[in-house]
Amino acid sequence: MKKKGGTHWFSRVLTIGAILLLLWLEYYPTASIHQSPKAVGGELNLTNWMFDQDGVSLLNGEWDFYPDQLLKPSELANHTPVSIKVPGRWSEKENYQQKNRGNGTYHLSIRLPDSEELLLKVQNVWMSHRLYVNGELVKEMGKPHERFKEHEAKNIPYTVPIQPASEVELVLQVSNYLFYDGGIAHPIQLGSMEEMTMNSFLSFGSDMAGVYLFLVFGIFHLYLYQMRNKEMIYLYSGLHLLLVSLLVATTGEKLLMRLLDGYLSFQITYKLQDLSIFLSMTVLIFFLQSLEPRVLSKKVIRMIASPILCFCVAVVGLPYQFYTHMKPFMTLYIFVMLGWFIVRLLTILIKSEKRQSSSNEFWYVAGIVFFIMALMVNSILYHTGYTNSNVIGKFSTIGFLTALNLFLARRFTNKMNEVQLLSDQLQKSNDIKDEFLARTSHELKTPLHGIINISNHLLKEKQENLSRQKENIALIQDTSMKLSLLVNDLTDAIKLRHEDIHVQMKSVDISVVVQLVFQLLSFNTREKEVRLINDIKPMTFVQADENRLRQVLYNLVANAVKYTDTGQVTATAKREGENLFVSITDTGIGIPKEEWDMVFEDSYRVVSPKQFSDNGMGLGLYISRQLARKMNGDVWVEHSIVGKGTTISIQLLSAKGDELDKESNSINCRQNIKTSSYEKSEHEQQKKRILLVDDEPTNIRVLTLMLEDQFELFVAYRGDHALQLLNEHKVDLVITDVMMPKMSGIELVQLIRENHSILDLPIIMATVRNGEKDIELAYQAGANDYILKPFTEEEIQSRIRVLLKLNDSMEQALQHELAYLQAQINPHFLHNAISNIIAICYEDGDRAAELLASLSHYLRYLFQMDHPHQRIPLYQELELIQEYVELEKLRFSERIHYEVHVTSMLKEEIMIPALLIQPLVENAIRHGLFHKRGEGTVTLTIEEQGEFICMTVEDDGIGMSQQQIEELKKTGKGVGVKNIDRRVQSYHNASFHIHSEQGKGTKCTLLLPKQRCTSVVEVVK
Repeated sequence: MKKKGGTHWFSRVLTIGAILLLLWLEYYPTASIHQSPKAVGGELNLTNWMFDQDGVSLLNGEWDFYPDQLLKPSELANHTPVSIKVPGRWSEKENYQQKNRGNGTYHLSIRLPDSEELLLKVQNVWMSHRLYVNGELVKEMGKPHERFKEHEAKNIPYTVPIQPASEVELVLQVSNYLFYDGGIAHPIQLGSMEEMTMNSFLSFGSDMAGVYLFLVFGIFHLYLYQMRNKEMIYLYSGLHLLLVSLLVATTGEKLLMRLLDGYLSFQITYKLQDLSIFLSMTVLIFFLQSLEPRVLSKKVIRMIASPILCFCVAVVGLPYQFYTHMKPFMTLYIFVMLGWFIVRLLTILIKSEKRQSSSNEFWYVAGIVFFIMALMVNSILYHTGYTNSNVIGKFSTIGFLTALNLFLARRFTNKMNEVQLLSDQLQKSNDIKDEFLARTSHELKTPLHGIINISNHLLKEKQENLSRQKENIALIQDTSMKLSLLVNDLTDAIKLRHEDIHVQMKSVDISVVVQLVFQLLSFNTREKEVRLINDIKPMTFVQADENRLRQVLYNLVANAVKYTDTGQVTATAKREGENLFVSITDTGIGIPKEEWDMVFEDSYRVVSPKQFSDNGMGLGLYISRQLARKMNGDVWVEHSIVGKGTTISIQLLSAKGDELDKESNSINCRQNIKTSSYEKSEHEQQKKRILLVDDEPTNIRVLTLMLEDQFELFVAYRGDHALQLLNEHKVDLVITDVMMPKMSGIELVQLIRENHSILDLPIIMATVRNGEKDIELAYQAGANDYILKPFTEEEIQSRIRVLLKLNDSMEQALQHELAYLQAQINPHFLHNAISNIIAICYEDGDRAAELLASLSHYLRYLFQMDHPHQRIPLYQELELIQEYVELEKLRFSERIHYEVHVTSMLKEEIMIPALLIQPLVENAIRHGLFHKRGEGTVTLTIEEQGEFICMTVEDDGIGMSQQQIEELKKTGKGVGVKNIDRRVQSYHNASFHIHSEQGKGTKCTLLLPKQRCTSVVEVVK
């Protein structure tokens, strides 16, 4: 606290010192002008004014004025003047002589003492004038004229020398057709040459320094806005300072007009002046709102700023003379709104300071507001002529800049302190995380060690003691269930923080749920004298998610058992209206009343190690309350006395049981029907073969226990091992894990699909991840189904049955197509073949015997092919084709030429689906060459193309049109073309294309994934 107080006083002293210094610098040049005499009746007597000693004199007072006339000095005697106050507007009520726009002539007679040469400074005359000194024209600013078209506006401060004389006559011809009023706006100064030169130099230099200072700080604040995560306070302060820099350059000494005289027109420079005034005030309002957002809402701020911004649009789009009459009203509007805003801001800041004495930004904001108010008051007084100097305005502007930068520096320091505090909190959170992980590890280790020790004991125990083994196995199951619930608590805690928990409401018998929870926790009470009593009547129904309700009750009962050494834990229920209140009462150590709500908090940690020596992770009660609220209920401590016990109540919506009974009975009936139907089919058929792939032996063991009674199982712990088993055995279905070392489940499925289609071999992927991307990736790889761990025995068996039934149905459909293919053997072909063989018997018996053997082998091969996806070595398919061609040559004699291009290595190594090439060769002969005149050639080419085998059957027969090709694939005319197309589509990455030109021939191309002979296969002989 002392450190903060010292900082406050230091900042205040620094601010006051800077203000006093700037005040002295600004006040010094005009310190003596307030004591000069005033003009009366158009005459000013300065005979007693010593310029060397008394300083500068202001030519204020009553001047002679000739309204609506531009008179030369020689013409004044012929006209009668009126008195007018200078400085001031010529249309003010007390001086009202003419309209605000027009012409007028000012005259003042000055009596001077004997002195040296003097210097006269004209600061601001609206909006053009000519200056005559002793009858001579000494300066023309713009072009005053009686007609608007001839008039030219210009208004820039200047000085003129006054030669030594006892009397000086000043005449100013003034014209105004653009501004909302005319006249001499600021005092005309007269002084010695030395002092006036020094004053002009200081005034010019201070404005130049102000422009540079505000410009630099404006750019600096915008840079901070860019670097400081785009904090709006820096944006508003930077824009405001830039606009103030432009305002200083276009007012006072009018640096912009003086430096760019002749380059910028009057309209442009004065539009820039108006824009800088009104835009700076608008941005200032937004800046103050960013200091304290409670002052006004952003919507109200926008409403306040809208008229000002509309006026700025008019400034840009309209000529100067068209909008200046609105300038006084807009100025008044801004001052009223800004004043009201400042009052609200100060009120809120003062209240906040009283409530929070440690705030160290209050005095800086107060300084900013004070200087803004001082600047507003000075602007009103100076521009209305009530003050002769703008010292307070310049002092307030620099004071505002100083206070603003001190405030932003303090805020930056506070932000850095906040960053440091957040860093400390982050470190503390990291420590809490480490503690949480340590607690979690401990909670997981305890049941795991119990399972390991009991399992080791079971392995060493003799088989005769079956009752003891069953008890140990039950304990393992109980411990594992608790471990699973513990992991579920961790998962649910994370989901609850991200609002990712969903419940499925239905009618639940809470008596049954409580009984299940008590059975699960019965092992926890064996070493204690604690009884679990369920006093809830059967058929007591509530609206809840059954799984989540069991989780809530488990956490509450487990907590009660944990802190109860003797006595009982009782569950009771009572119905009140539409609600059912369930109470869990124990006779344990109790909870202090001040901690009744704390026990349900996420970060709750018990602080008394004597009472709570094993408090766990502190998530159970927190999760229970959140889940109960998700189910339109709640959990709270109903009653607790330290040392006597606690009652925790659960509120849930009650439900009727009739609908539940009907629903349950209908579901059970449907399940019984489906189960019995499948068991009958399973009894009649042989067991299906299933390959289990998982790197975790426990998971393999669990699946084995679930499936071994109904299926024949193969086990693989690696992906390469699974591929080897698939090559060695006929498998009906594969269940594989996703995450495995060396080869993942995704890679395994992709490799399996190279040789087995989705219809040929169903695959189920099992994993704990259920993200959309994970599921999509599994299906893209070629999986048939996706199941989440942990799953129940009923769930996995149901999925297996569905896939196997689908596979059996597809097998039957393909068998029918194969039978159709076998039926494609044309009786006319058999009749001709047999007739030709009989004819050859009379000429060449040996040749006839060879042909009969070929026909017999050909027919036996076709009729014994009982599996559409059976693979055979390539050489067997080539032998079949050769025998078929020899039989066809009996009919066509020398018209048929058959060529084969294939390497001997491919013949021995490559496996292909049976009867895939022969139907294409048969089609080429029967439909391509049969109707061709003369000889024809069928060419079979087989070659490797990377990981694929390309098989091409080409003939030079009559060919087909594209329309005939499409009809051939759709209708199935021809020998097995449609069948081949469908079979190829069932293989992963396989393709079948037909290209033909009428009169030139047909080319059929098959592209299949390469499969080599790596294992023993069945060969049809």
